[in-house]
This record gives sequence, structure tokens and C-alpha cells, in this order.
Amino acid sequence: MKIEIPEFSIEFTSMTEDDLSAVIEIEQKSFSSPWSRRTFHEGLSAKYPYAHFLVCKHQGNSIAYINFVLVGEDCHITNLAVALDFRRLGVAKYMLAKSLDQIKSLGGRKVFLEVRMSNIAAQRLYRQFGFRINSIRKKYYSDNGEDAYVLWVKDIRKIRLEYVTKKLQG
Repeated sequence: MKIEIPEFSIEFTSMTEDDLSAVIEIEQKSFSSPWSRRTFHEGLSAKYPYAHFLVCKHQGNSIAYINFVLVGEDCHITNLAVALDFRRLGVAKYMLAKSLDQIKSLGGRKVFLEVRMSNIAAQRLYRQFGFRINSIRKKYYSDNGEDAYVLWVKDIRKIRLEYVTKKLQG
């Protein structure tokens, strides 16, 4: 699978406490039941060695983030969001690809996540990477009782990712 690198400069790195204000803002604008600052803070602490919190930055500012928990070969992607001004520019696809690369390098194999049944854009993104519906979690979302699809990939080692620079038109 070819992953186009966004046309603007972007850095993929581990999240730090300094990123939290921007991440919390993205979280609150992206989800009807956002995680608290405390949840992110605890995830960044050494208390949870299996938790991985990553950000994409543009000009030093966090514009997207992803969180996952990796235990042995099993990985649960818990959160992925992109700032409103950077949506539909390939940031989520790039971040997911880079995260899958990192999960592979850490020994991960099976990756799963939950997604709202109404979130068609996210489902399309995940399907591009080979995620398929494994099951449905009834009334999973506490804000409105919406069901969630549990999507998974059995073996991410079979996913071949190639990063390419987007060709300019004209």
C-alpha cells in the first residue's frame, strides 16, 4: 500500500506533557465523550508501560494523535484524531501507517479497535489497511448508546507500506 506523505512538513513523535493542551483541544473537538486530561496524563506516565501515545506535529504544533496499548502481539488502538484544519489532507492515513510500522517493530501482530457504526470516514480509512469487522459491541458509546464495530487485522506483518511524496499537479 502506498502512503502519500502530506504536502506540508510533518513530524511523527512520542507525545509528551507539552503536547497535552493541543491534544485535549483536538480530543474535545473530535469526540462527543472526550477523554479527560487526567486520562492522557496517566497514559503518559510510567504507570502504564504498555500504553503508547504518539503525535503528528506541523511547525512544532501537535495536529493529530494516536494511542494504542500493546501487550505481547496484541494491540488495541484506543484513539485517533486529527485537528479540524488538517482533516482530509492525509494526516490520519499517514499517522495510522507510521503507528502500524511502530507496532510491528515492537512485536505487534494482531491489531484491533472500535469505531462508531456511524463513522463511515474512519471505517473507510481502516479498511484501506485491511481492517475487517470482527464483531459488534452493543451500546458501546456512553453518550448515545451507539453500537461499535470491532475492526481487526490478524497479522499486520502482511501489510506492506511504502511512503511516497505526493506529486505536484501541473
